[in-house]
Amino acid sequence: MIRCVKTPFHTSKGDLERLFACNRISAEVWNQCLVIAKNYALRQDGKWIGKTELQAALKNQFPLHSQSVQAVCHKYLFARDSAKQARKQGLRTKYPYKKKKHFNSKWVDQAFKIEGNTIYLSLGIQSGKRQQPIKITVPRMPEADIKEIELVYDRKLMISMSYDDGQAAAENPGSQTAGVDLGEIHSITATTTENKSIIITGRKVRSIHRLRNKKLAEIQKLMSKCQKGSRQ
Repeated sequence: MIRCVKTPFHTSKGDLERLFACNRISAEVWNQCLVIAKNYALRQDGKWIGKTELQAALKNQFPLHSQSVQAVCHKYLFARDSAKQARKQGLRTKYPYKKKKHFNSKWVDQAFKIEGNTIYLSLGIQSGKRQQPIKITVPRMPEADIKEIELVYDRKLMISMSYDDGQAAAENPGSQTAGVDLGEIHSITATTTENKSIIITGRKVRSIHRLRNKKLAEIQKLMSKCQKGSRQ
């Protein structure tokens, strides 16, 4: 069974800046996917661009590992195909159209190397010269075969590692499958292969959380004016 673990990491200041740059470049790849797909559809009378053509159009354009660029391409194609399936089920889902400033970078297969708790993230070859990999250190590695590493932002940069735990998935005794998406605005969004769906909104909880942070900030502002050790 494939599992994911999200963990903080340590790296140098220079490599941290390079990691932020990776997510900005990945956003450029996503934006370019939107442009290429739109222009292809205009030239081909509405026909969608395929994976092979899209990957070829993105080749050697960005200072990222080729597999990292392909990972963004695959995410775009998956989002497009998912929207198509949702529309077939009667949902008013939009196809990917929003441009991004940041997008999670991903390293798969041969794009990273692990030595103990140290991970080397490859940036591939640019202008005939192999770029220096980004070196990060994590506090603990899963005792399993790491399949892919994704750079995510959760109040700070972290990595999400996908690995195979070697265990078989529990057998589904039923005939249907459900997919669940956890979020902040909509706490739980679930749908089944029977086209039955449910959305549990989290707007009330979100508003309470924001109010708590606002009141906490007000208290901290008042406390900052107090003298340390004072009974006030």
